[in-house]
Amino acid sequence: MTLAVYVPAVPEFAPVVRTAEAAGMDVRAVGDYLELATAEREVVLRREVTEMPTAVWHAALTGGLTGRIVSFTPRILHLATEDHA
Repeated sequence: MTLAVYVPAVPEFAPVVRTAEAAGMDVRAVGDYLELATAEREVVLRREVTEMPTAVWHAALTGGLTGRIVSFTPRILHLATEDHA
């Protein structure tokens, strides 16, 4: 199962896209969104790496998610595939 996050394709989310790429996620355009996807069963993204304001960070999932949220705090976004306990 693929784990994917969809973020709006706007400059405000470029830091999370770069961080996702550095974490090994693939990026592709899907309409007005960017799909950040990986075959890994888990991924952890850290806000301090992005240097994004907290409000923008908390909007990172507005485009949707394929998978589940393990933890989403002002510091980290920890995601896993649906089948990963």
